Amino acid sequence: MSTNKLPSQTDDFPAWYNEVVKRADLAEHGPAKGSMIIKPHGYAIWELTQRALDDRFKATGHENLYFPLLIPMSLLQQEADHVEGFA
Repeated sequence: MSTNKLPSQTDDFPAWYNEVVKRADLAEHGPAKGSMIIKPHGYAIWELTQRALDDRFKATGHENLYFPLLIPMSLLQQEADHVEGFA
């Protein structure tokens, strides 16, 4: 664990938050710009948050919705090149 002092939550919330996530090993940057890989403990927090909010949303008549993930073209091309040898 890092012995460095955390950034100030009041002065620089984004830096503080990113450092907490990093030190707690909750997530890491993904291959697509701006994407994150959520690790097991981070995902457990996400599931608890979803559960806590789901009933509140549904009580007001709202429905859940998911949008497609963004995948960089370079990764799709790598997969196409990989599969090409097996077809």
